[in-house]
Amino acid sequence: MPAPGTVIGSPAGSLGDAASWSKNVAAAKAGVRGELSTAKLLDALAALPGGPTVLHDLRIPIPGINANIDHVVVSGRTVTIIDSKVWKPGFYWTLAGMTWRGRERFAPADKKTMPMALTAITGLLERERIRARVRKPLLVVWPSNTRSALNLGLLRSPGAKAMTSDRFTAKVASAVGVRTANPQIVQELRNLVISIAPISRAPKTVPFGFDEL
Repeated sequence: MPAPGTVIGSPAGSLGDAASWSKNVAAAKAGVRGELSTAKLLDALAALPGGPTVLHDLRIPIPGINANIDHVVVSGRTVTIIDSKVWKPGFYWTLAGMTWRGRERFAPADKKTMPMALTAITGLLERERIRARVRKPLLVVWPSNTRSALNLGLLRSPGAKAMTSDRFTAKVASAVGVRTANPQIVQELRNLVISIAPISRAPKTVPFGFDEL
């Protein structure tokens, strides 16, 4: 039977530090829990026999850029970049490059971090002459509470495919793949992980829950 996949790095490592100094501690803590919740699903895939490799909390390989990549999954030669968010429930819609939650402007949804990450990761692998398919990134949004619905039907996230946490949970295997990772790709991306721990087998459980935003 094939060995399980591996998990490299610590989910929400960067946000864990941010929670201690952020002016909006509740939002920082919610962000941590969003990343941990996504990590729980991804790490479960890595625990499968012959499963993919999951990397958490990577820097974007562009000098002077401080933004990080929450998760990357390597399945075969396919690379999927994933951003985790925790937003209030509501109806999110985008028009002319501007996103709204109901009638309220919601500028955080219009950040261009994901297309920047896609370009940087693709360029890095190409420069190293490593054959890979880097998919359009995924934006996974967890609701901060369950009192009302989270609707992303008309959200157009820059350079990413937006998915509610419910949909991602149901489609995670097909969304990221479940094949054994190409070792060349893993070795190159491992250099980007911010909090490197020894490569380990995927844990069976990860803390789960949310703080209210």
